[in-house]
Amino acid sequence: MDYLVGMHKNKDGRHDISEILLVSHAFPPDVGGAQQVAVQNARMLSKTHKVEVLTSTNAPKGWDQRYDFTVTRVSTPFGVWPLRYARAFAARSSRSYRAVIFNDPAALYAAGLSAPSSFLKRGIGYLHGTEPELFFSEPKLLYRLVRFRHYFKRGLAGCRVILPVSKYMQRKFVEQTGLHGFESKMSVAYAGVDQSVFYPDPSDIRDHHDIEDTADVLLSASRLVKQKGYDEMLQIFADLCREGHSLHWIIAGDGPYRESLLQEVEREGLSDCVTWVGELTQDNLRQYYSAADAFWLLSKFREAFGLVYLEANACGTPVIGRDRGGVREAIQNGTTGFLVTNAEDCRRILANRRYQSLETEDVLDWAGDFGVKKAIQRLQKIIDQVACSIDTEMGS
Repeated sequence: MDYLVGMHKNKDGRHDISEILLVSHAFPPDVGGAQQVAVQNARMLSKTHKVEVLTSTNAPKGWDQRYDFTVTRVSTPFGVWPLRYARAFAARSSRSYRAVIFNDPAALYAAGLSAPSSFLKRGIGYLHGTEPELFFSEPKLLYRLVRFRHYFKRGLAGCRVILPVSKYMQRKFVEQTGLHGFESKMSVAYAGVDQSVFYPDPSDIRDHHDIEDTADVLLSASRLVKQKGYDEMLQIFADLCREGHSLHWIIAGDGPYRESLLQEVEREGLSDCVTWVGELTQDNLRQYYSAADAFWLLSKFREAFGLVYLEANACGTPVIGRDRGGVREAIQNGTTGFLVTNAEDCRRILANRRYQSLETEDVLDWAGDFGVKKAIQRLQKIIDQVACSIDTEMGS
C-alpha cells in the first residue's frame, strides 16, 4: 500500500503529515487486548502521521521514551477522570485532526460526555468484547450512577465509523444492545499479529525444562482464570497421560486460578509433566510458541476474537480452540488448527496427534493474513474515507 494516501498535499504539491488523536483510557504499562491494539495502531500510524495518544493510565518516569509517538497522560484522580478528558478535549478543540480514534469504552464514554463535535464527526470507535454485558445487560451500580450506557451510546452515535474486532462481536453487540441503527457504520477491524515479534524462533526450551525428546509439548498462554478452560484441559491432559501418551504441558500466564490449578496438577501426580512459567515477555513467548508442538486453550468465554491463536500460528504452531464466539474466525479448522465442541473432540485430536499432519506453510500463511501491516492498511483506508467524507461535506 502507498502510505502517502494518509497525507495531505500542500500548495506546492509536497506531502504534509496529518495529525491523529488516539484516546485510550487503558494503555501500557497496563496489559490487555485493548492496550495492545492502542499501542500497535499508534506505532504503525506514527510512520506516516503525527500521532498523539491521550490516556489516564499512569506510567513510571521515562516509560514513554520507548515510543515514536507522543503520549499525554492526564492526571485522573478517582471519580473525576471524565472531567480531565473534557479539559484535554477542550485544549485540543481547535486542532484539525485527520481522525480521532476512541480505542476503548471509557474513551467512548468520555467522547459522549464532552468531546466537541469536530472530534466526533471524525471519530472512529472500537468495540473490543464485553461492552454489551458491562453496560447494557448487567451494568454495575456505579455504571448506572454515572450514566455510562447513555454517554457511551452518545459517543458511538457521534462517531463516523464503529470498528468491532470481529464479525462475531458485531453480531453480538447489535443483538444484545438492540442498537441496529449503528450497524450501517460498522466495519470489522481484526487485531493484527506483529510478525516482527511473532515468528518461528527455534530455542532450547526443551533442554531448559528437561523435557523428554519423545514428548509432544503443549502450550497454553492466557490470564489464569478458571473460565479460560484450565480445569477441563487438566482433566483431558491427565486422562491422556494415564493412557500412556507422552506429553508435556507448559502453562504461561498468571491470575487468580494459578494456585488452584497447580494444586490440582500435584494431586493428579502430574508435576513432572506440567510446567508453569509465569508471565512472559513477548520475546520469550515467541520462543515458547515456536517450541510447542501445539497450542491449546479451551476458553469457556465467548471470546470476541482469538489473537493468541494467531500469534501461535505466526510462530508456525498449530492450535486448538473451542468452537464458539470470535475464536471461530481465528482458526481455520483442519488447516491451521482445530475447533472443538467438547472435551472428547479435543482428547481425540491430542491422542492421535492430528496437529502433526497440518502444513506449517498453511499455518504461517493464515497468520500472515492477519498481520499488523494488513490490519493497519485496513485502518488507514477507513481513516482516509473519514477524512474524504468530511472534506466533501465541507466543500459542498
